[in-house]
Amino acid sequence: MSISEMFTVLIACVFVNNYTLAHFMGFEHIASDTSKSLKYNFRVSLLLTVVLLIATSITFPLDKWVLSNSLEWARTLSYVLVIAFSVFIVEKLIMTRTTDWLKYDSINVILNSVVLGTLLLNKSYNYDWLTSYVAVIGTGVGYFGVAQVVCGLRKRIDMKAVPESFRGVPIYLATLAIISFTVYAFA
Repeated sequence: MSISEMFTVLIACVFVNNYTLAHFMGFEHIASDTSKSLKYNFRVSLLLTVVLLIATSITFPLDKWVLSNSLEWARTLSYVLVIAFSVFIVEKLIMTRTTDWLKYDSINVILNSVVLGTLLLNKSYNYDWLTSYVAVIGTGVGYFGVAQVVCGLRKRIDMKAVPESFRGVPIYLATLAIISFTVYAFA
């Protein structure tokens, strides 16, 4: 792929085909009350990007081997094992050494859902190895952008003005749906 095509993939993953907005991957953490600061959202996005880079580095050659040996049934199992291994590696290397760096209450849930979704979407788009890395970086940046937008909106939404049955996650889902429609309008 050429540089311009990779730049297009990067912009698409950040804005137009943002996996959080288009597929609601990782939204459960964004809608929770823990993602309130710029620093915290940056750390989660960085952690997500690192896990995605590790998982992409492992799954790309593994996927070639699975397909060359006609083991189609092993693809999903290998993805799940690679994701578990990647999250475990990052958790042991980063999280245990720096306990105050990031409080991970639901980090594993996001990592698992976003990483599996990103790997499968990159495979369905037939990205090569380098383009997959560009898409992974775009996914991390796009996740950070959406987390920051929701964080800013959280401060603006007056929960007293919202009907009681619509407070919390429903208002954020509706807000993200409107944001995703806006993004698609510019695409």
